[in-house]
Amino acid sequence: MSNRLALLLCFLLAACTNAAPPAQTSAQPAGWKAILIAGDDAEPAFDNAVDAMDQKLLGYGLRPEDIVVLKSSAADTHSASRDNIISAFDAFAPGATGGCFVFITSHGANDRGLIIKAAHSFLTPADLNGFLNVGCAEHPTVVIASGCFSGIFANGTTMPAANRTILTAARSDRTSFGCNASRQYTVFDECVLDGIGRGIPWRAVMDKTRACVARNEAEQNFQPPSEPQIFIGRNVTQQVAFPY
Repeated sequence: MSNRLALLLCFLLAACTNAAPPAQTSAQPAGWKAILIAGDDAEPAFDNAVDAMDQKLLGYGLRPEDIVVLKSSAADTHSASRDNIISAFDAFAPGATGGCFVFITSHGANDRGLIIKAAHSFLTPADLNGFLNVGCAEHPTVVIASGCFSGIFANGTTMPAANRTILTAARSDRTSFGCNASRQYTVFDECVLDGIGRGIPWRAVMDKTRACVARNEAEQNFQPPSEPQIFIGRNVTQQVAFPY
């Protein structure tokens, strides 16, 4: 009887030893550093969106020095050039308990990413993943990628990570809408700006944004629906938007 009990204990200990460790849940960031990029200046909507996001973040307690705003319409250090974008991500220093917030709005191209006009190139998921790995590493990170076909940032294996929350304006095979001179913002940008609220879980932010986008697209007969996408990493499932 004692031999059988010993064997059972050995089996149980082996099973515990081989079991995968539970997913680590990241703490809610105590502060945020942000990069906001308007990748194109073909319409004022992109500049308008980053300006509005800038004001929203300031209202949530971020300091001006913790927010970098880059635009294709701007010059010198404020231009959304490749060098300035690289420098901004290299300088990301959220601190031991901080998080990273990235908002990029532009035109997009199928399987290529978002247009960065001043850099004469596209920002791809591989580019953004590399930038984030430098300054943000394992820090809780929120990325909002707004543009046609932007779902490639939330899908696949390049950008998704355990510490990241990713919201995109469309599926990877769908366009988004509202890029014209008659609108203040694109449809998605207007909806996500309205959807973000202090202390709201990011999934709830996206639920509100999706409902707003669907309503606007139906009213204006935009087809096919853009179907905004979301990815939430296993370590950040409980995080909310800007609780302080």
